[in-house]
Amino acid sequence: MGNFFECMGDRSLPVSDVFTHHRSVSACHLANIAMRLGRKVRWDPAKEEFPGDLEASAMLRREQRKPYTIQ
Repeated sequence: MGNFFECMGDRSLPVSDVFTHHRSVSACHLANIAMRLGRKVRWDPAKEEFPGDLEASAMLRREQRKPYTIQ
């Protein structure tokens, strides 16, 4: 917590930053999608999409419930 508060003051990145966590959690989500589909999937990390795979791409997000939507 101390590191977090220090970063709030000096605007530096914390030891546990959002960018690293995004990549870590993405790997778990991609593995789950492949397991649910029962096949290998191809992932483009730069574009964060499954090139040419509509079935896998449909599993990347779900419809948001109102009023909790992000515009």
